[in-house]
Amino acid sequence: MRVIIIGCGNIGLKRIDAISKIRSIEIVCLIEKNPNQKEYLNDKYQYEVYDDYKQFLVDDSIDAFIICTPTHPALSIIEDALKAGKNVLCEKPLGENASQTQAITDIANKRKVVLQVGFNIRHDAGLQKAKSLIEDQRIGKPYYLKCTYVNGSVLTNENKVGALLDMGIHNIYLAKLFMGDIKPITSAIQRYEYPIKDKDDNGFALIQSKDMVGSIHFSLVRWKNDFKLEVTGSEGSVVVESLTKWGNQTTTLYERKYPSGSPKEKKYTYKGDDTWEKELHEFYKRVTARDLRNNNEALEAMQIAETIRNISIT
Repeated sequence: MRVIIIGCGNIGLKRIDAISKIRSIEIVCLIEKNPNQKEYLNDKYQYEVYDDYKQFLVDDSIDAFIICTPTHPALSIIEDALKAGKNVLCEKPLGENASQTQAITDIANKRKVVLQVGFNIRHDAGLQKAKSLIEDQRIGKPYYLKCTYVNGSVLTNENKVGALLDMGIHNIYLAKLFMGDIKPITSAIQRYEYPIKDKDDNGFALIQSKDMVGSIHFSLVRWKNDFKLEVTGSEGSVVVESLTKWGNQTTTLYERKYPSGSPKEKKYTYKGDDTWEKELHEFYKRVTARDLRNNNEALEAMQIAETIRNISIT
């Protein structure tokens, strides 16, 4: 699969390095406008670096555009790429509201190309282990989920979209992964220090699925990066702490003791962040199989986020 990468900042560099480990994906060129970053790219890599992507829209040898720019400039690039029949891997969130996400998703489905929004942490080994333990019924019938994903400091970059769409969207994806189809019940979203009006920096939401209830917390004013996901069931619970991008990640299985008492514990520890490669493998498989089944994934998450925003009691 031949790709170009548009936007070579922090995320773009992670994409480049991940692709270097995947023989089935070839980078044709890089697109970057910033002069200093272009100089860095020319010094570090052997790829050609261009200012503009539009000449590649008509290049039939290009299978996919990997778009790593912020939300605002990304939308027009994504639209151009999809209309040109290119498969797209881009960053979250896909727009700032459900109508924007719907419009982009409709183009992808009409053109019958793959649209995938980056959500690499679901490939974290500890989360995959938790999912496997639950599927193996090690905690019995799942009852409820609690998920916290918070960032160390409030963001000031005006391209940012607030805590709900920057951090909370991850919680939504994970809630869907562990709970199935979910519906928000109530929420409380605040803006304490965020410099952009109408953008939140902290929030909580209660959600439910057919058989489970859950709570999620997302924040940019935690002052310390933190992640914790807990699923409790009839026979125990599983708890995932931290992410491999920050260092060691642990998944702990707690097995219920009858009639009462401290549960038996089994801990699994993971280190090394290979989520970027796993996500690209997923994208490659979808493109080669022309698998469009998850094209609506970002739209479904955005619709849930919009509901959380609309029902906020604060």
